[in-house]
Amino acid sequence: MQKSSLTNAKGHGNINMREARIVLDQQMLEEMHGHAISTYPEECCGLMFGSFSGNGGEKKVLRLRRMKNTFEPKERYHRYTIDPKEFLNAEKEADERGDEIIGVYHSHPNAPAKPSEFDRGHAWPTLSYVVIEVRERKALETKSWVLKEDRSEFVPEELQIAINKK
Repeated sequence: MQKSSLTNAKGHGNINMREARIVLDQQMLEEMHGHAISTYPEECCGLMFGSFSGNGGEKKVLRLRRMKNTFEPKERYHRYTIDPKEFLNAEKEADERGDEIIGVYHSHPNAPAKPSEFDRGHAWPTLSYVVIEVRERKALETKSWVLKEDRSEFVPEELQIAINKK
């Protein structure tokens, strides 16, 4: 993912990592899993839109947007890139709707739900990075991560799934 004007998630810096949590509903989780399964054995990628609360430690996902993996085709089994123009358009749409890009989700085909060094090198502190482990077209594990401010490592973030209310 390329960097844009979303510097430090609109000022949500210095998150208390012990309070880091992302909340989304079951339907959104299923949508992410469906996206990951549909692109297997390539990585999928998408954006999560919503809001930060308090000191930015909790994020509430309101909607998702699938993005096209524009990385070199023969490397998409272990890499993803979001087109910078698509990202800027999504950022503009978020501003118009009054929400923010609060994170990125992507899949790891045949690999654990843990960010890679490549992921770390292209991530931003404060945003959530949801990683979905997919093996044999099945989503096995989903975890969320936040990059430390010093960019040294990802730390686990609580992934809270809200029950769909009918």
